[in-house]
Amino acid sequence: MRFLKRAERAGKKLVPKQWRMYFRASKYELLMRRRAPVDLIVHVGAHFAEDAGFYEECGARTVLWVEADPVTYAHLVRVLAVRPDTTRHLSVNALVSASGGDDISFNRFTGDGASSSVYKSTETYRNRFPDSRETGETLSMTTRSLPDILNGHGVDVTRAARPMLVVDVQGHELAVLQGLGEGLRQFAQCKCEVSRIPMYDGGARFEDIDAHMRAHGFRLASHRYVQVPRHGDVLYIRA
Repeated sequence: MRFLKRAERAGKKLVPKQWRMYFRASKYELLMRRRAPVDLIVHVGAHFAEDAGFYEECGARTVLWVEADPVTYAHLVRVLAVRPDTTRHLSVNALVSASGGDDISFNRFTGDGASSSVYKSTETYRNRFPDSRETGETLSMTTRSLPDILNGHGVDVTRAARPMLVVDVQGHELAVLQGLGEGLRQFAQCKCEVSRIPMYDGGARFEDIDAHMRAHGFRLASHRYVQVPRHGDVLYIRA
């Protein structure tokens, strides 16, 4: 969950900066630094752009941030407005799915919106995160596909030297990937949040995401399969 990632970042500040990347369970930061520059990043599930500074360090020339919740998005715009102009930060308020034009209910969770999802929480989730739960407020939203968003913002993935996709949408990751179709192969790497346990009712499971990524020419780079976290981030690289 994103609030756990923020706690992790706070803890990393207690050690020298050059060692901090080694404390991240997925080691994706270390892999990204080795593969830098990562010139284009498309981040679906932006929240408050917590990774903006890291992306800039990795040489991103353009970052497209996609956030579904309109309240969270309003704060995201304010955050991006004060970022250095060495990186072009684009943003869009949209709920990404496998296809566009579908009406979906979006469930808000307590806190700052980091755990809000198109899915409701499972008992596993509630036991693991007892302070995080649905507020009862739902938004009716119309979906958009990621290719439609990329085209609308003039983002041509094929022109980037090493484009990266980031998907962190609380159980809806597989639908986002499916919406790209063969366009997924245009990305050089993909960081994705995965779950091996049922965190969201109806949410994607790791084995389904992994099968989809392998079918599109990617290999799991951040973990051995026996070490994939029960819930966390993994990094795929196009083989």
